[in-house]
Amino acid sequence: MTPKVLLKSAMMAGLMLTASAPALAQAPAVPAGFTALFDGKTLNGWSGDPSIWSVQDGAITGHSDKDIPYNTYLILDKPFSSPNYEIRFKYRFQSEAGNSGLQFRSGQVAGNHIMAGLQANIVALGGSAPRFAMLYDELDRQELVLTGQKATIERAQASNGGTGRIVRTVHEMVNAGEDIQKVTRPRGEWNEGVLIVYGNRYVHAVNGHLAFDATDEDPLAPKDGLIGWQFHKGPPTTIQFKDIVIQPLAAMPDISRFASKPAPAPAPTRTYRDAIKVGSPDLPMPD
Repeated sequence: MTPKVLLKSAMMAGLMLTASAPALAQAPAVPAGFTALFDGKTLNGWSGDPSIWSVQDGAITGHSDKDIPYNTYLILDKPFSSPNYEIRFKYRFQSEAGNSGLQFRSGQVAGNHIMAGLQANIVALGGSAPRFAMLYDELDRQELVLTGQKATIERAQASNGGTGRIVRTVHEMVNAGEDIQKVTRPRGEWNEGVLIVYGNRYVHAVNGHLAFDATDEDPLAPKDGLIGWQFHKGPPTTIQFKDIVIQPLAAMPDISRFASKPAPAPAPTRTYRDAIKVGSPDLPMPD
């Protein structure tokens, strides 16, 4: 083979390697000990409204070009093998506005792929900082632990004698809600989320920063359930998820890997709500 032919062959091989590199980059390796919940190509293993959910650009995509009047969900077909796990994922909004969330320890109820249960909130930039990446309950407890709080949730007798009084005790701020928004990348750019669920403790991080650290002492809190993604009612929205992996936990992992700026919680640090209506005010818990 002549030198010119050898040179041409080497150049062609280099071009082939260069062309194939992006395709390889689209399929990152699953971390050791984790299992992929999304194959990058199909919605196999998931159930949802096909008019909302699809796979686009190698990502689970929730999209509506018109207002929708109800929440709907993409639901993992069966509970994970363990009630204790760590989920890692990436998300981005392709719209200016949007509200979504990662459901966990949830149940499916009647309706168009409807879920009720716990949620790590995921919101597009521009929303309320305290609700940006909070712990929410798509059932009777609503706003549980707001963004940046380290808090304990309990249930007590309500003023009407029922059991609907949800009590939140904030021990400290692990980060300011505004700081979590500052490290969140804008529309079109990928963000990294982590959710840790171990026993009655739930931890959520965004781009390596601690978003909440919750301990759920409510005796009626769910102990197991389904995982899913929320597509919130409201204006036209596009949200995408990819690189979704999960690992069972035999012990609570070290969360010092997440950035945190501890600070005293603003008063009142112990509050309650009697009502289950969304947006009910938090009132100081009487002594």
